[in-house]
Parts: sequence; C-alpha cells; structure tokens
Amino acid sequence: MDPVRYISALVIVGGLLALAIWMLRRFNFAPRDARSRLTVVSHVSVGTREKLVVVRFGDEEVLLGVTPHTITRLGAVPVDDDAPPDDPETS
Repeated sequence: MDPVRYISALVIVGGLLALAIWMLRRFNFAPRDARSRLTVVSHVSVGTREKLVVVRFGDEEVLLGVTPHTITRLGAVPVDDDAPPDDPETS
C-alpha cells in the first residue's frame, strides 16, 4: 500500500471516529438505566454558557440554573404521576 492511500485511510477512519463521538455526545445516545431516579425533563439555554434545567428526582421536579461555575436550585414542585401531562394547545 502506498503512503498516500495509507494516510488518507487513517484520515477517513479518524474523521468517522470523531463524527461518531460527536453524535454520541450531541444526541445523548448513552444507555439509560430503567431504574434511574434522576432524569432530565427539559432544558433551555438562556445565554452563551448558561441554561435552565428541569430535573426529575424521585417524586419532585427541580428547576436548576446552570453556569460554567455553579449549579443553583431555583425551585421544586412535587410530581403527580397520575395527572396527565400539560398540553399547551388545550390551555
């Protein structure tokens, strides 16, 4: 195998590996434990590196403010599993 084909094959394989890693991180394809008590319900960016995150932990949904240096609990509400989810179109 000549050096050009060898180097181009390495570049292609490295690029595919980098793409696969990026997709795993971006789309969160990590396996989830069905018994997990902690789940991210939703999140929204409010700045370049700040976001609000709603996390379900046990029987509570907790609103967290996340910055590069701090995570702050902003509030919490109990979760009623029997209640249907809010539908903004019917409200």
